[in-house]
Amino acid sequence: MINIFADNTLNIDEYKPDSRGVEAAKRIFKIDRICIIAMVLSEILAYYIMVSRNFFELYCVSKAIIYVGLFVLLIWAEVIILNRNITMRKVSGLSDQEKFDFNYYCLYKKKNMSIWARNNYLVALAINCALMGLKEKCKDALSLISYEYKPPILNVLNEWIESEDAVIDRAKVGPKKRIINPICFAPLFLVLDIGVLTACIDYNILLAHGATKTFIAAMGYIQSVAFVVLGAWIAVMLIVQTGKNTTFAILFKLKATAKIIIGIVVLLLSTYSVITNEALRYGLELDKDDVTDISTVEDNLDDSLEDYDDYYEDESLYEEYKADYEEAYPEEEYPEESADYELDIMNKMIILCNYLQKNGVIDDFSVELGYNAKGRVKGTVAQDDDYIYVLYDNGTKKDKHGNDCIELVLEAEPLDENGNSLGQSEASLKGFYLVDLESGEVTDEHKTHW
Repeated sequence: MINIFADNTLNIDEYKPDSRGVEAAKRIFKIDRICIIAMVLSEILAYYIMVSRNFFELYCVSKAIIYVGLFVLLIWAEVIILNRNITMRKVSGLSDQEKFDFNYYCLYKKKNMSIWARNNYLVALAINCALMGLKEKCKDALSLISYEYKPPILNVLNEWIESEDAVIDRAKVGPKKRIINPICFAPLFLVLDIGVLTACIDYNILLAHGATKTFIAAMGYIQSVAFVVLGAWIAVMLIVQTGKNTTFAILFKLKATAKIIIGIVVLLLSTYSVITNEALRYGLELDKDDVTDISTVEDNLDDSLEDYDDYYEDESLYEEYKADYEEAYPEEEYPEESADYELDIMNKMIILCNYLQKNGVIDDFSVELGYNAKGRVKGTVAQDDDYIYVLYDNGTKKDKHGNDCIELVLEAEPLDENGNSLGQSEASLKGFYLVDLESGEVTDEHKTHW
């Protein structure tokens, strides 16, 4: 007699087309195919946009090339999970025969099925047969389950087959828990999506648009939670599946062991996420001054500020300085301004502002790009009770290691009694800084004169 669960001649597409169980199974496979096609197209489109518009370089961290793909994958995986969850809730209300039809169609329709998935369907079919009192069919389904796959329910089914009972006690094989309401997935999916998406963004860009350290810390926290949840979910799935395998039966026999393993995984993921999450570390970082660097800067400033105040007050000296500056840095050395160039300058200014803030030179900052009278890029970055602080692009320069850097000059323009700037002609020179074009490392040149 042919085992109906291993019938190679069966055309599953012709099996009970009017059964609600078969209709539900077909709906799952159809939406799965649509989601997979949409996911592939979305991945291609997402990477095309990110690369063609240079978003990876302008706005994103180095790992964004991975996170973008993960984000798109998550979105469509969530759609698949929600669809399956909703369908399974409907299937749970069908008759035993219709549930059998659902699992039977899935067993044959899904090609290249993993051994774990196949075992799960065979167990479900065996349960369906037991609930309908079909001992021989139940035995046929159990005979195809791989040897190492031994969930506890198999003992219950085998005991029933050997007993005189016509139908198995439903309480012994019924679901122990109700299927989760799809609404419960919303907070989890929201955290995952926001966490992975914001992990792509360079937090310096957000700082440039006025984001606070509290906001950056919250963003970093959500990112860490998202990756911990994702890792923990994978660990739980592996534990659930391997717990049904005799190879791991001893290891996972006690629930306490599984909980300890999950706890260790969550702890390791949490530690790794906090250590590697730059946004979270920046947001939670206390503002600390580098005593050595600050004292050096202050000594230089104390020695030179008085001279520069006198220097700028003398109009003839200022004109002389202006002529020398134009001779030293002719306009043709500068690239033509473009959106990409401005964004690159802004990014370097943001990096420098972070450095200046940490070293107590400025407080909170927000970069506003503009142009000086010569048409060169400047950035108004901060203001206190006495000064407006402005960064000027001073062209490219090599540091002592031979690395290409952009040189930025910090000037402080004094304010009048109404809080208005007195202009660059009254400004005091605060320092010269090099920002590495590749690594973003900041070097204080410790000079306050041209």
